[in-house]
Amino acid sequence: MTFIALCLLTLIMGCGGAVKNQTAAPLTPVTSRDAKKTRQAAAVGTPRNIATVLAQTPRASDSATLSHGPIVGAVTPQEAMVWIQTSAPANVQARYGMQPDLADAVTTKAQPINPDANLTAKIALRDLTPSTEYYLDVLVNGVSQLRAPYARFKTFPPVGAVQDFTFAQLTDFSASPELAAQTFVSVDQENPDFVIIGGDFPHGKHKDLDSARANYELMYDTRTSPSIADFVTRILKRYAVAHMWDDHDSGMDNGDKANRLLPLMRRSLEEMFPTYPLPQKGNGDWQKFSYAQADFFVLDARSQRDPNNKPDGPNKSMLDGNRLGADSQLEWLKQGLKQSTAQWKFIISPVVFNQTAKSEDAWGAFRYEHDAIIKFARDNHITNVIVISGDMHAGGIDNGTHSGFPEMLTNGPNGGGCISTPHPGEWSEGFYGQEPGPCNGYGVAHVYANPPRVELQVKDEQGRTRVELIVPADTAKK
Repeated sequence: MTFIALCLLTLIMGCGGAVKNQTAAPLTPVTSRDAKKTRQAAAVGTPRNIATVLAQTPRASDSATLSHGPIVGAVTPQEAMVWIQTSAPANVQARYGMQPDLADAVTTKAQPINPDANLTAKIALRDLTPSTEYYLDVLVNGVSQLRAPYARFKTFPPVGAVQDFTFAQLTDFSASPELAAQTFVSVDQENPDFVIIGGDFPHGKHKDLDSARANYELMYDTRTSPSIADFVTRILKRYAVAHMWDDHDSGMDNGDKANRLLPLMRRSLEEMFPTYPLPQKGNGDWQKFSYAQADFFVLDARSQRDPNNKPDGPNKSMLDGNRLGADSQLEWLKQGLKQSTAQWKFIISPVVFNQTAKSEDAWGAFRYEHDAIIKFARDNHITNVIVISGDMHAGGIDNGTHSGFPEMLTNGPNGGGCISTPHPGEWSEGFYGQEPGPCNGYGVAHVYANPPRVELQVKDEQGRTRVELIVPADTAKK
């Protein structure tokens, strides 16, 4: 009996074995969902055969193309992560270089698309040069998917470098097809060094894993709406990005730690966005990164949150409702602030920090913990802390009088209305969000080296400044 015949007989009898190196008739490429159904059928006793075994290892398809991406995140001075999604199982590579035409391009090793992660892949770029603009192409089964002008991003400067830089925040997106806004064009004209994408991305319903994946795909597709087309072409393909969720993209409106969808939402986030490293415990998405003379603490306001209506006090927490102790987000934030040697510490909060605003689903419902964080900073002489927040579909800036730290609240970029709460609160520098029409826009922060200061600006979709504040170094509210 030949070796091939023996292998076939072994498989038909159900004894198992590898066939990936054997010759077989061509099969229709299977999707991740097809493969999942095959595995589930096999688990309940379906007889194994050659087609079943092959279906469990989806093969690259010659017809596969890039369906979404590239998106570049988790950027550091020398590394970046490229996220992509394809139309079918495939082998993928990134081709990148410093020349706009990619004449100096380096190509990564081929790696397979993950069929169990919604046909996505993350390609690591390493040994990059700090503070350098790179251009990027994607290869699917060896075929180039992009053309000039190529996607691009800029690596971060060395940690601790002192220099001018700019970042923007966008939060509370809409995927409604009829909505248009100039916000993303205006952000692009700011030429930020990176962009933070806040929660409610988009402002829809994530009821299961498939709907969560589909909502991310809406945000990455130029066909979704005119404004999302601008977002894809003017932001995602031009700038390094970071992202955290809020309630709508963590699976539950005004959600908290009781949200049963959190494990699936964490999975969808990992599949569909190139985040910085996420916590190992708690199904959360809090993250930290550094840029030059600043540290960024990106908060998770949902996975560890006690219910909003729980009586306030030392046993109510937004950041440690699961009582994770040393592994808690609250301890991570406090120790991160204490150990930071950066001149500036930015806390990126998905929900408004100002206690006079929106007490029903924000830090105003967690006053004890809010005040404890401010007291911790004072007691440990931690200065130059600034909060960047969202969720109210409006913009405002406070110098610390009402927020405790200086805070910039960022308005939504492309919605159909304005403020989402009847309680705007008090903002020392002004508020933008009670106009009769849409209050679309964004937040931008300019960090200056000499003299050291941060300029905070809430802008409308046309790029006009509506509220602003300059925070000098060492005089931020303690």
